[in-house]
Amino acid sequence: MAETYGLLFTAGDDNRVVIDSEFFRMSTVYKGRYAPNESDGYSSSTMFPAPITTQEQPLVFIRPDSANGVIGMSNLEIYGSPGNWTGFRVRRYDRYTIQPSGRWFVANFVAQPTAIYGGRIWNAEKALIYDSGSPAALFVRSSNSWTYTGAGQTGQGLSVTYFSAPFNMQEDEYFLINNFIMAAVAGSSGSGARQIGAMWDYPSRLLKIALVANAGNTVFTGITVMIAKIIQ
Repeated sequence: MAETYGLLFTAGDDNRVVIDSEFFRMSTVYKGRYAPNESDGYSSSTMFPAPITTQEQPLVFIRPDSANGVIGMSNLEIYGSPGNWTGFRVRRYDRYTIQPSGRWFVANFVAQPTAIYGGRIWNAEKALIYDSGSPAALFVRSSNSWTYTGAGQTGQGLSVTYFSAPFNMQEDEYFLINNFIMAAVAGSSGSGARQIGAMWDYPSRLLKIALVANAGNTVFTGITVMIAKIIQ
């Protein structure tokens, strides 16, 4: 936090820092809705209004619409490459899960000059660290309390392992997809990398994942679920 000079805003409820003139905060770059728009409704492809030019992959958060069933959030992908991140994809897990639809936002730790009017803050190196058109976003909780629930095979004969964890999101909370895009490494009882499929059993308040691989099985996963919200 800024201690000797500069600007510091804190939230009144818990004294957390919202704006700091000395350090970057996670800033919302774009936000909107995603909807099933390809592959006969199996998949949702969303493009950002303009490319995000950071070298680091931006953080993409989704809040699936509440539904009376299992919501597919698998085959997650962020489009682009360093310096040119262009969008993301969400796909339903299988024909028994609900089509992908909901709200999203993308954030990073470099402020974007998006405001038409308002205020901006630069640091001593002339880097933009705050723009009033890009609200701050905060991680509010995380969890990796997974329970192994079984294993089997896909229709293509691939090994699949299932886990579940208690999961509930408030209407203003969002789920980080970045760490569900990375391949999971199989444990000592398996081999190779595993594709991650994610599903939210909304009525039961459970997040379920399926780790799919060419061979082998594992009974542990350390994937962390990260939840954030936009601070208006």
